[in-house]
Amino acid sequence: DDDDELDLAYPNPSTLATIQSDKLMEVQDDDTKGRGFYALKDLKAGTRLVVAKPLAMVMGSELEALEDMDGGDEEEEDLDSDDGNEVDGKPTPAAKATKTPESDDDGSDTGEIEATGTKQNGIIILRLLQKLSADPSLWTDQLSTLFPRDEESALDLPTWLCSDVMIGMEIERQFNELPLLNLFKDNNESICKEIQLRLPLVVRYNVLSMETAPELFVHPDVENGGMSELSGTGLYGSEVSYFNHSCEPNVSRYCIGDVMFFVTNRSVKKGDELCFSYIEHEFLCESAEKRTLLLDMNFTDSDDGGKERPNKRQKTAAGTASVKGSDDDIPLPLIDVDMQSELMATPLMERLELIEELLEPEEPLDPEQDYKCDKYQLTILHAITLDGLGRTSDALKEWESCVDFATKYFPPLDETTVALNVQAALCAHKDGKADIAKGHAKKAMEMHDALFGGGVERFRNRYEKEFLVKMRHRTEKEIASDVESLFSKMS
Repeated sequence: DDDDELDLAYPNPSTLATIQSDKLMEVQDDDTKGRGFYALKDLKAGTRLVVAKPLAMVMGSELEALEDMDGGDEEEEDLDSDDGNEVDGKPTPAAKATKTPESDDDGSDTGEIEATGTKQNGIIILRLLQKLSADPSLWTDQLSTLFPRDEESALDLPTWLCSDVMIGMEIERQFNELPLLNLFKDNNESICKEIQLRLPLVVRYNVLSMETAPELFVHPDVENGGMSELSGTGLYGSEVSYFNHSCEPNVSRYCIGDVMFFVTNRSVKKGDELCFSYIEHEFLCESAEKRTLLLDMNFTDSDDGGKERPNKRQKTAAGTASVKGSDDDIPLPLIDVDMQSELMATPLMERLELIEELLEPEEPLDPEQDYKCDKYQLTILHAITLDGLGRTSDALKEWESCVDFATKYFPPLDETTVALNVQAALCAHKDGKADIAKGHAKKAMEMHDALFGGGVERFRNRYEKEFLVKMRHRTEKEIASDVESLFSKMS
């Protein structure tokens, strides 16, 4: 009914913590899953559900500045880095690295607490404490409503301890001084103790990574219009925290700076739960055991969605750990950020040989141990390399293989699928295959419009620098001609 359509002309979110329509969804309790968001009406694909700004955040550039001041920290990875593949020596986000786990993989009890809490989470805790000291309602009205929602639940979780010693000491100092501020009229001391117990876990399990246009291959190349300086981590309010995880997500999220949008990526029926994936979409094709490893969320992911899943949020993944405690340990994906960077730093012909060796291993793949997404990531690197060598026909086959993978395993509307179709269109156009090129361009623009709106104009504006990525041998004049031929209208 058109009369019942929601007006999505949101006010400027810079003045609001969260903008949400009660007409679209509500929080409901489920005996097995806990609380979650459920649709109050049938929703079209591309429906905007929530626009939110974080309660506290830290940008990746801030972490880099801190590390420069400290003289670098070789022991701790930059967990906010969005480095993926590289083009011309610069990383591309086609195979985004997800966050490093904070928990102890082997689950052994050594009697000591391992400092695995990340630096960015420690900074967010400090910023929340500063805000809380000026406005105690931040705890009572917002933070206390987030998982873990009571002390009993918090005590069941691993203790959080910051891996950065200086930040950890400052957190402890501010926690010790908190009761002296007399922020709460009633039960001041007990509330302060609860904050000390729960706040680090609230941050650990509810923060979200923030990346502006992370799917673009130009994303990390700031000098040529990339967006990596607009990547970071933020803690959002309770209106966002009730989105549960699903291996078949019907919601996707994207950012413009620190403003986060939650959008349906497929049609949703009234009464359906609204969920997004806590892991990157390229991992959704993996087995339940592997997805559970990548989640690192103290709950088990399954294919039927019928598990009990607490409201936990921090993305995790690629590294060198494995699931232990069984005869057959499950490794993490082979093609992680370090492997991608190493390959893309190699000269073209040598890189091509290495990638093709990895794509055709001597021994057959083990479905219990090997990851489908590894081949997908390698195929992207293969396509980039072939394009760089001018072998456009061979590159097009690889780009189309990646598009097929994304179409099969990703949600129906997906920003990475858009980016892959763009590259396939440009490659096909250079190879003289006009009809194929126009087909990929049409898919890219239509999917982008469904997710982000704005038609061709917004698409062209968002992809302006992407078209100029030095992936294939084209002058700027030739690229401009390609763009006009492929991306001037939807039909």
